[in-house]
Amino acid sequence: LHFPAAAGATGAGNAAMNLLRYWSFSLFFVVSELWASAGVPLLFWQCANDVTPMSQAKRFYPLFAVTGNLAPIFSGKIMSFVISLQKTNDDIGFGSTLKTLSVIKAAVGICIVAIYQRVYAMAEERDRKERTEQSLSTIRGIQKSGKVEITMKFEKPKKKLTLKESAKELMASRELKAMAMMVFCYNVCVELTEVLWKALLRKTYPTKSSYMAYMARFSQTVGWVAFFLQLVASEIINVFGWKWTAMIPPVTMGVLAVAFFAAIIAGEEHIPLAQALLIGTVQNVANKVTKYSLFDPCKEMAYIPLGPDAKVKGKAAVDVLGARLGRSMGSATQQLLVFLVGGASGSILNCAPYLGTCYVAAIAVWSNAVSVLGKLFDTTDDSPKVDNTQKLEKIGEAITIIKSIEDAKREKKKKNSGQSEAGK
Repeated sequence: LHFPAAAGATGAGNAAMNLLRYWSFSLFFVVSELWASAGVPLLFWQCANDVTPMSQAKRFYPLFAVTGNLAPIFSGKIMSFVISLQKTNDDIGFGSTLKTLSVIKAAVGICIVAIYQRVYAMAEERDRKERTEQSLSTIRGIQKSGKVEITMKFEKPKKKLTLKESAKELMASRELKAMAMMVFCYNVCVELTEVLWKALLRKTYPTKSSYMAYMARFSQTVGWVAFFLQLVASEIINVFGWKWTAMIPPVTMGVLAVAFFAAIIAGEEHIPLAQALLIGTVQNVANKVTKYSLFDPCKEMAYIPLGPDAKVKGKAAVDVLGARLGRSMGSATQQLLVFLVGGASGSILNCAPYLGTCYVAAIAVWSNAVSVLGKLFDTTDDSPKVDNTQKLEKIGEAITIIKSIEDAKREKKKKNSGQSEAGK
């Protein structure tokens, strides 16, 4: 299934060739990245928008977000259980574990398809009942009044923009550029620390089973922390406001990342490997938890003060271009540094000082983008409110005058009709 090993390839060159050699594994992780960036944020929320009535959105959307944070907990528990059943720590035992996890993933995928079909079928049935009830109500109204009222609603067809057109809209708006920069810098920061942390993790846990067991515990930790932080996220936004809440992810990630890079640069002689790994684990937990609980809500809130055209046209560019370009930039930076300063072994750990510098620069740009958007919210909050009291008073006076005139006409009409009857 896979290609034979390339002769003469060493270090970083060998790592690059292995991506092509083990093409099925590379394809699997590419699809996994697409699922994380497009599957859940785009497809799930599109489905939720299609089947959830506006009257129930406020009730169920927060529940969707909180329930989604339970997924890492369950997946971590399942991974830990499957690994505990592994009899040997060699490739045969690890292969059986992967096969079991693959079967579970396939079963979950089939369940997703079945639930998706069922949800849309239920939504169509509900809409059909609502249309039937509306038609019956209209018929009953006709029978009572004998009148037919037809309401015609014309909607301007929405034009679907290409990615190029969305990018042009993004470049024309200062706010959208700031939002795209937030998403771009976040993904750059995650890429710069995640690969380095996993390299340290492989060094600490050399066997595949121990590595997977640690990742299972990491997944559970992310799920629990994100679950509880999600419950208080709205209160954090209410207390600190948009700007300072949006500043929490870059500040938290930046402080922990500086400590992580410093631990790696200091070396095992000064800081034990286990302590460096612990700092990196806490930093990566903060990466994911702050994104789910604070970064994403703040990003979506940033669309509110913008016009409707900017929301529709710029969202695709912000979410797609910002995220994918950020990941690509982070990966390209690491690959370039591995080729230049990775040494004969091509180790990413040798690049820690340079990666740390790039990380701090990304945090600075991210914080500046938050400040730009923060001014937009400040302007919106401080904008003078129009006092319509005088206009409402004048409208009330006009209604009173019109009502007095109508009453006078009715009285005059009654008086004239009474005189005519008396004359008869």
